[in-house]
Amino acid sequence: MHTLSRSKFLRLALLSICSGLAVSNCSIVKATNESKSTVTASRLKTLSKGFNLERWQEYELTDGSYTQATLLEYKSLGLTYTRLPVVLWKFLNDNNPSVLKTDYLTALDTIVQMHVNTGLGIIVCPFKHPYELYSDPAVEARFIAFWKTFATHLSSTDPEKVFLEVMNEPSAKTAEDWNKVQVKLIAAIRSGAPNHTIIASSNLRVAINDWDNIQALLDTQIVEDKNVVYNFHCYVPFVFTHQGATWGWRALQFMKNIPYPSTPGAVAPILSSIRDSEAKSAVENYGKEKWNKDKFLKVLSPIAEWAKTNEVSVICNEFGAIPWVAPRDSGLRYLKDVTQVFETYGIGWGHWFGLNTRDAEVMQALGLQPLLSP
Repeated sequence: MHTLSRSKFLRLALLSICSGLAVSNCSIVKATNESKSTVTASRLKTLSKGFNLERWQEYELTDGSYTQATLLEYKSLGLTYTRLPVVLWKFLNDNNPSVLKTDYLTALDTIVQMHVNTGLGIIVCPFKHPYELYSDPAVEARFIAFWKTFATHLSSTDPEKVFLEVMNEPSAKTAEDWNKVQVKLIAAIRSGAPNHTIIASSNLRVAINDWDNIQALLDTQIVEDKNVVYNFHCYVPFVFTHQGATWGWRALQFMKNIPYPSTPGAVAPILSSIRDSEAKSAVENYGKEKWNKDKFLKVLSPIAEWAKTNEVSVICNEFGAIPWVAPRDSGLRYLKDVTQVFETYGIGWGHWFGLNTRDAEVMQALGLQPLLSP
């Protein structure tokens, strides 16, 4: 997730307002004998439970937000990896994409090595890509050249612990547009880093009251490269996970104290306090949709079937609910239900929003081992 991309929300929403969570009639890539994954069990285990280092999406890699001590705490919780947002412009040299900018390379290398030293995995993922990537061949060529160079730089790192993600939340007009670009980018990454597992991205499908790409994963092309794990993001139900948000869908700011699980009876007491008609209607519908663990099992079932059919592995390296807005009991129940469903289907997960690792109830809801009090 990246809040700056929310400024593109309305434009993107118009492109995909009809997207839904159920399996659509869109063409789904069928399995072939050549699609079997060769990703090792040890690497999949490393990708099983993660946190996003989301502060570094906006701040400098050198600001000391995350230290070796932080990573050791993460490991003691039972986490197996983190995901590092790499702001693209800090490394991509537009005039010569085959040569990386060097200002932050030392900091990046230090962060990656800290993970290897502590036994944690790390997904390195470019954020804030140019939207012209899908339509301008020159921009595409620059990004391909960058990824080959960037992957080459990272190729000397431990491939058991370091994973290379193609891009955060691509937003092409269609899945086909993104699939064409992703095939080229994966080839570029592979040419630079022959042994590392690549995390393939699914095109972001945005509806007016949604922000995830569960459905989009089903339209993602299976590439010939077998050392690839396929990724999606999950922020459903948006009314709950993003209640009170000041970016994206305007109606969210009028939603507060939204409970989970949802039923018509659960949301009825708060409807009268919602003055915005669009927000009120959305919350009422959220109640009727009856979001609970069984609903998540149903919603994520097509992902599990898609992975099985195509003989590939899938992770969700972004999910969560805004922890400083969602009612606490509801937030705990949501975290517990979603992580348990992910684990039921063998889907590795990565939590996005910053959490207090000293909050024993939250850590237990995620299935982690709470830290001992100092």
